[in-house]
Amino acid sequence: MVDLKNREHILYSDSSFVVTEAIKAVRTNLIFTVAKEEKPIISITSAFMGEGKSTVCANVALAFAESGFKTLIIDADMRKPTINKFFKIRSSPGLSDLLGGITKESTILNTSYKNLYILPSGTIPPNPSELLTSERMSLLLGELREKFDYIFIDTPPVLIVTDAITLANKVTGTVIAVKQNYSRTNDVKEAVDLFRNIDLEILGFVFNNYNMETKSRRGRYGSYGHAYEYTSETKKRDT
Repeated sequence: MVDLKNREHILYSDSSFVVTEAIKAVRTNLIFTVAKEEKPIISITSAFMGEGKSTVCANVALAFAESGFKTLIIDADMRKPTINKFFKIRSSPGLSDLLGGITKESTILNTSYKNLYILPSGTIPPNPSELLTSERMSLLLGELREKFDYIFIDTPPVLIVTDAITLANKVTGTVIAVKQNYSRTNDVKEAVDLFRNIDLEILGFVFNNYNMETKSRRGRYGSYGHAYEYTSETKKRDT
């Protein structure tokens, strides 16, 4: 059993073999999934709060950085930022300040991990969705794409606010985080339908907080793999 609730959120650097190998497997699958895209931008969301999207985003991005890729995390969850807490950095100025024209200076921060950089969420704005759909956001992503090999965007839960959906047409694709014994099947299906109804790309799912002793698959998502497991959307359609 790997109990993620009682561990540090940044798991990759000093966690068990099972956890590190699971995260590496997610990295490998994502690399193959977006192989045709030069310098991919990947958003990570969930159906509701508490399903581990920010933890997944932080650890997968760290796995890419530790593999030698120059990697950026953008905290686009401007209503409830979390990424800055994981890496013990300031939250502002950041994304909202850039998009709102409050600052023109670079707000990208170094981390203690080689090749890993953070663009924090910034000052909490009154209009996050409008900022994410703006032309400034498109221009910013274009500029950042020239500087980084991979960009990961932590977005709010898709069934709570529209931010993840409005941003999805600006990225290579979206990964949905699903938490064992917490995420409800119908909620995940509803989240998937939101993306499919407007023909937005779902790259796959990351199942986290896996408990090897759990056997039930009823009502809520049950046992699927290791502490993290990646299932591609293409594979799901074929099965």
